[in-house]
Amino acid sequence: MNIKQVTSIYFSPTGNTKTAAELIAGQIAGQQAQLDLTDPGRRPDYHFLENEAVLVGVPVYGGRVPAAAAERLKKLHGRKTAAILMVTYGNRAYEDALLELKLILQRQGFRPVAAAAVPAEHNIVRSIAQGRPDKADRKKLKQFGREVGRRFWELESNYRIGDLKVPGNRPFRKFHGVPLKIKAGPSCKGCGQCIRKCPVQAISRTDPKVTDSDRCIACMRCVRQCPSEARRINAVVLLAVKQKLKKVCAERKEAEFFMV
Repeated sequence: MNIKQVTSIYFSPTGNTKTAAELIAGQIAGQQAQLDLTDPGRRPDYHFLENEAVLVGVPVYGGRVPAAAAERLKKLHGRKTAAILMVTYGNRAYEDALLELKLILQRQGFRPVAAAAVPAEHNIVRSIAQGRPDKADRKKLKQFGREVGRRFWELESNYRIGDLKVPGNRPFRKFHGVPLKIKAGPSCKGCGQCIRKCPVQAISRTDPKVTDSDRCIACMRCVRQCPSEARRINAVVLLAVKQKLKKVCAERKEAEFFMV
């Protein structure tokens, strides 16, 4: 496969998915491009050709592809375009997310040829998998990218690519969101940064101290983006979440890779 361009596509509220995606894609020969699906707003449809490749990365929320990301992926259209799938997860489990991402992209005309499940710093409890992807992770991600690049050279354009096998079950597990409320404290200066950056526009456009808890997906982007550090989850609630995740997230998980 003579790949002319590799496009890193990601939904990455806290930046970890973007980092992992670019580490992998950067090792594959061809012109590099990026497409960030995180910001809110209307988007055009994006079309990719057979001599291109895409790396599509999303975080895992409750073992699934985030609904907001799944909806935005419908704007991507491939013409037998090779696709590398990648999910990042907070050191617990990625469950059905990789399989779900594979099926979404197949419906959009892409040919999955490789996949990765990458542990990353937990978006809510940052002490879990803190700093990941770390130095060891980055080395593995780059090595995987080089292996994918070599695989592309082995596959001719008329070669029938086999079915990429990834873990997951159908029907997909149910996910009803995270019952956490993010609030703005008195240090909020009303700059509007959180309003502009919220992926699902859950923050009032006229008052950043008002958040629609039904729309909020607890992606923590507003918390990371706030220049005044005014947005946060109640400390007692956060401690309860930390204690709940402590056992299931204690053991270091390693990245998993798959290829046709």
